[in-house]
Amino acid sequence: MMRIILYIYYFFRSLYYRGFINTLRLLFYEQFYEKKLGIHTHSIVELNHLTLAGKNSIENHHYQGASYDVLFKIFQKLPLNTHQYTFVDFGCGKGRAIFVAEQCGFTKLIGVDIAHELIEEANENKNCYKPKHSESSIDFVFNDATAYNINQDSCVFYFFNPFGSSILQKVLENIKESVKQHPRKIYCIYLNPKHKAVFDENGFNTTYTMINKRYIEGIIYTLS
Repeated sequence: MMRIILYIYYFFRSLYYRGFINTLRLLFYEQFYEKKLGIHTHSIVELNHLTLAGKNSIENHHYQGASYDVLFKIFQKLPLNTHQYTFVDFGCGKGRAIFVAEQCGFTKLIGVDIAHELIEEANENKNCYKPKHSESSIDFVFNDATAYNINQDSCVFYFFNPFGSSILQKVLENIKESVKQHPRKIYCIYLNPKHKAVFDENGFNTTYTMINKRYIEGIIYTLS
């Protein structure tokens, strides 16, 4: 019952913020790309009864796949040279953003999630998914985002509002430390940017903002 209420809430929320046409496009793409990519990522999953790599708290947000329309559009705003580096999704859930990123040209992709059951579903989707690029490597890691060891080849980091400001702060500190140890330019994509002030306070620079009607869909930040 609660899940149905959430679906109704997000539908009317989308109508208000995105408008009727954009909401219809969002719903159409949900069905179209799930079928086209052969994956099953359309659901809302609370973490309460899942097996977690770290402690549960109100800062760990539920799983929900971002809009396919938004994902394709914002990934295409990244420079083409970023495709040669590793793409990391913090709070990857069932893997939707990872598969879209692969469609957009990334070939080294890592999804990190705190919930074991979601990682299992992401791997099931991986087994069904046919990569666009034969050389693509996709890995899903069961780990707390704050404890994940960032590879020096990782240059694009994706967040779909997966956790609150305190956890985000720690993850950004880890990213900054990685850049300090291995200097490079990195990009962070932050959808549904509830805590964008954390990026601003940590010295990240805004390079692109996607606005849809009344709603900021996402922001691309850089740091070097």
